Amino acid sequence: MRFTLRVFDSASGAVRIQWLEAASELEAQELARSRGLQILSLQAQRSSLGWLRWKRTARLDVADWCQQLARLLRAGMSLPEALEAQALRLAESGDSGLAQLYEKLRLSLLEGRRLSAALRNAGSFPEMLIAAIQASERSGRVASALEEYARHESAMRDLRRKIVNASIYPTLVIGFGSFVALFLLGYVVPRFAKVFTDTRAQVSLPTRFILRIGNAVQHHGLLIATGIAALVALLVWMAGNAQVRTALARWVERIGPIRRWVRDLQLARISQSMAMLLANGFTVPEAMRLAGPQAMRPDLREAMRQATSMIETGETTSGAWRRAGVAQAFATRVLQAGERTGDLAACFDSLAQTYRIQVETQLERASRLAEPILLLLVASLIGTIVVMMYLPIVDLATAAG
Repeated sequence: MRFTLRVFDSASGAVRIQWLEAASELEAQELARSRGLQILSLQAQRSSLGWLRWKRTARLDVADWCQQLARLLRAGMSLPEALEAQALRLAESGDSGLAQLYEKLRLSLLEGRRLSAALRNAGSFPEMLIAAIQASERSGRVASALEEYARHESAMRDLRRKIVNASIYPTLVIGFGSFVALFLLGYVVPRFAKVFTDTRAQVSLPTRFILRIGNAVQHHGLLIATGIAALVALLVWMAGNAQVRTALARWVERIGPIRRWVRDLQLARISQSMAMLLANGFTVPEAMRLAGPQAMRPDLREAMRQATSMIETGETTSGAWRRAGVAQAFATRVLQAGERTGDLAACFDSLAQTYRIQVETQLERASRLAEPILLLLVASLIGTIVVMMYLPIVDLATAAG
């Protein structure tokens, strides 16, 4: 069994977290005392909840980690002390997976490694954060680098959340409309068909068409349900496959408005990354090499590579971005202003905010336009089915009259 111990180390005078494998709680206490540790608290990790705990701690919120660590550093703690405080807080809340990660980082720092090297060895942190911290270690601005990355990640996360939220409503409308249409065709329409068969009433061609569809849905319900399940599984697989997503994005980007929207989205990510990296002491070519992979399209990544080569040969940033096709007239003017004032980081941050506002505005307009259109389409489909079912009843009432 695995035990989490909060212990006092008399040699260093510090409170630490220890993890021990022991057959019982008594054996864990004896092992801790044999190592000269004074136990403050002891908690057993139940194996029945191990999988659930792993699922909960497998995902590290890097932005939240950066904000908390920067806050502790601003309060006067050293890096090992701040990491130890984070590990203690997580261990007390039962989140031992992340507590172990923080303890591993703390031990790496005590062994003499820099924070950037410890993060790289941990394997759970993005390369851009590691590079920013590595650059800030030269000037002692680690807390500022952590805050810059937290702001960068929060801005990108807000943008992703708005994109996801905008897609939820159309998905619900289409799914609910399809369910109602299948219910009418598979359950209601076949029962109306029996009424028409019993009365031997003459039905119109559209009604005969809808009745045949209803009978087909009723007799092949299992096949249709299997097809729907296969379609849902295919969509889930496509959403999880990076190559499929890339191919689909390339096909969708052929539409003019969507192409401009995707380009603004990529430029917002690149500009935000450039602002963060330049603020932490990177040169423009170094920042561009790290920010280039933020582009989703291969042609934009190639344009970033070309612009980097131009800058290394003496071209200005604004000129290289304009000649490579990365920046248009507005962005070129903003970068030229940054070159005059010597504050390119602020100019890239301004560009990122501008592109982000454009993306959000375009997304809001598209969602406002798509919602009524989808509602009209779904209502028209259901209304057509209902009208086709009731037309023969109107004919019967007319004949009876």
